[in-house]
Amino acid sequence: MQTINLNDLPKEAQKELLDFYEFLLQKYKKREKKKRIDEIIPKKVKAFQPIKREEL
Repeated sequence: MQTINLNDLPKEAQKELLDFYEFLLQKYKKREKKKRIDEIIPKKVKAFQPIKREEL
């Protein structure tokens, strides 16, 4: 990626460019993935049926 030299710009333009850069960072910042409700609520499962000794 190409780098830019801010020193070639006047101070006011440098500030404006940095402000715009911060705006873009906020705009494209990765958002935290929100959990869906089915990932939070426990799922119902069948009741546990132990194996009887006689069945083994």
